[in-house]
Amino acid sequence: MIQSTCLRAVALKVRRALFPLLLSSAFVTGGCNERPTDLREWRVSDHDQSDAPPAQQGQVDPSAAGSAMPGLEDVTIVAWSQNCTQCHGQLGRGDGPRGPMLRATNLSDPAWQDSVTDEQIAAAIKLGRGAMPSFKQLPDVTIANLVKLVRMMSLARLQAHAAAAPSGSVAPGGSASGAPRAAPSASSAAKAPAAPKTAPAPATTPPL
Repeated sequence: MIQSTCLRAVALKVRRALFPLLLSSAFVTGGCNERPTDLREWRVSDHDQSDAPPAQQGQVDPSAAGSAMPGLEDVTIVAWSQNCTQCHGQLGRGDGPRGPMLRATNLSDPAWQDSVTDEQIAAAIKLGRGAMPSFKQLPDVTIANLVKLVRMMSLARLQAHAAAAPSGSVAPGGSASGAPRAAPSASSAAKAPAAPKTAPAPATTPPL
């Protein structure tokens, strides 16, 4: 019971931190471009937040709007908070406590989002890549949901998908709703005025 309550509390905090991604495009262009020289291999133990100061444990602005993100389970949100934010940050911009040192990828960068597939993101989470360790202990369904969460990091990508199907456009031969026009009924065709009869062309005299 206590564990379930703690899980929901952590998930609620992370949801409040991530929800503004759906409301503002300012998060898309953020990130850290520092290139520090003190680099080392990223280990799974780096995700132990017990000894990290409170300021580095993902404090959430209480004024953040919203308390829910549809389509994401609490387990997914907690998995992101515990395994990813130390390097990628709460919003995926690579600005976590260990992000600059390890040159963590800015997951909100539209160029990066367009350069990888969902399958590649899932493989990187499960098998590791470069300095990133493997998280194969996570269930496949959680990894799949983490991929969805990563895709939410780029508002520009969401806006592009929404703009791909504009509402109210009129297709050729269609209506404003996009539905094709119905063929005229037999009764309406009968009421249409008949075309005027044309006089026969005069006979021409054959040349001599």
